[in-house]
Amino acid sequence: MRLERTVYKNLPLILGGGLAVVALNLVLYFTAVSRLDHFAKTVKATVAENRTKIAEMVARDKDVTAGVEDVKTDRQVVGDLTGKVLLTKGQRLVEVQKALLSFANARNLKLDSFSYGYSLFPGDDRAAWGHRYLKVSIGLAVTGPYQELKGFLQDIQDSPQFLIVSDMNLNTSSQGSALIQGTFTVDTYFVATEQDVKDQEQKGGKKA
Repeated sequence: MRLERTVYKNLPLILGGGLAVVALNLVLYFTAVSRLDHFAKTVKATVAENRTKIAEMVARDKDVTAGVEDVKTDRQVVGDLTGKVLLTKGQRLVEVQKALLSFANARNLKLDSFSYGYSLFPGDDRAAWGHRYLKVSIGLAVTGPYQELKGFLQDIQDSPQFLIVSDMNLNTSSQGSALIQGTFTVDTYFVATEQDVKDQEQKGGKKA
């Protein structure tokens, strides 16, 4: 009976303490929930940001990969040009001359003159592809009908000899009003040998 009286007497205090504990637990719970919610939002935002960064990195990687493939392709093209098409002056110059003469003959054009100019490309020894090239500029003066001169130019452009028409000039020929005299500069490139480099450096890289 004494215990019951004590409990009854202190009941408000006991209930108050219990409510305080419950309130404290609720505060702790909601605080923890709030913090977890904030943490979850932060993590979500970080994940989204990281995904964006990863996507950007993947895109950049694709660009870099594509760039590397382009460089590989360019190197392969230049390698094929160097090893199979351009060759050296000694290996190919006669074939170039024969090709130009055959184009003129096939069009019944009169070949008035041939001239040559040489220069190194690039101008110094820092070649991007590991080679320097001997640029040969061939000057041609030919006379014939306009349509045949036009066909002659097309033959040069279509030639497998890697010929580039870099300059041209057309004038009426003194041989007849139906004839045109054309002067053309046709450029081509050879793989420069040590002797080519030495010769051009002795001439100061100027045309000869």
